Amino acid sequence: MKLRNIATLIAGMAASLGLISITGQQANAGTLYQNWNYSIDAFNDGSGGSAYDIKSIAVKETADSIFVALTGGMPLTGTYASAAVDKNIGWGDLFFNFTGNNFQTASDAKSLFGIRFAGTNDSNASSTGVYKNVQATSVTGINNGYSSLQQYNDAGWYKTNTLGTDLPTKADAYGYLGQGSVLNVIGSGTKVGDITMLTAGALTAAGLDFAHFAASGTETIGFQFSKSLFDSGDYLAHVFVECANDGVALAGELKDVPEPTGLGGLAVVGLVVGGSQLRKRRRVRVSVN
Repeated sequence: MKLRNIATLIAGMAASLGLISITGQQANAGTLYQNWNYSIDAFNDGSGGSAYDIKSIAVKETADSIFVALTGGMPLTGTYASAAVDKNIGWGDLFFNFTGNNFQTASDAKSLFGIRFAGTNDSNASSTGVYKNVQATSVTGINNGYSSLQQYNDAGWYKTNTLGTDLPTKADAYGYLGQGSVLNVIGSGTKVGDITMLTAGALTAAGLDFAHFAASGTETIGFQFSKSLFDSGDYLAHVFVECANDGVALAGELKDVPEPTGLGGLAVVGLVVGGSQLRKRRRVRVSVN
């Protein structure tokens, strides 16, 4: 192999490595800040008052864990509501959809991941934790809530980014979630692991900063779980409160970025071969002289 050809090969491989790095970064959606991926929800779109107003969701990935944080007016244990069957309205469950399909399709196929993080809500999940093979269901009816996302919008609560910066328009929201029932808790699924709730101090230490976006609510909830419980790749995550008075969605990517040993190995081989060829040419020159 000629040295010029080897150099061309190595340059091409280096360009490929750079492209992988760039496209991997570009695949992340949302707003990246201090290794957290944020979606900022429209403010004051919580039907029923500030307790139902979600302000932001953020997700962070490390080598072995996934961190999730939510902020708004809803406490983890919910808020008193006389019209709710159990007199309490709280958070629904958080869903992650890695399928690339709309939410209804993924739910019908039982292909969702779901996280019950609020132990007092009306989820069908048996306990808090991470669930796979999830099918979603609605509990808006027993929480004096909206029968559909369209009903919520038609009541005058629609705003740009009313479901966050990653489903910014009404068309985007309908395209992904549909215009029928708001499926906001786990209906069925298989538990695969637990979550660890995090204090405000632990979240700050992990780099969370809702204040950077002026999106800090009176309540901030955070938890982490093992990344081994999840799929990797592009996802769309979202959560509603139990009455569907507000919700927020976040698009992103969960992906390990291992050393590209295959291409790296080829590059090393190319360098070795190139060095060998160079030494041979030098030996030939010496013997001729």
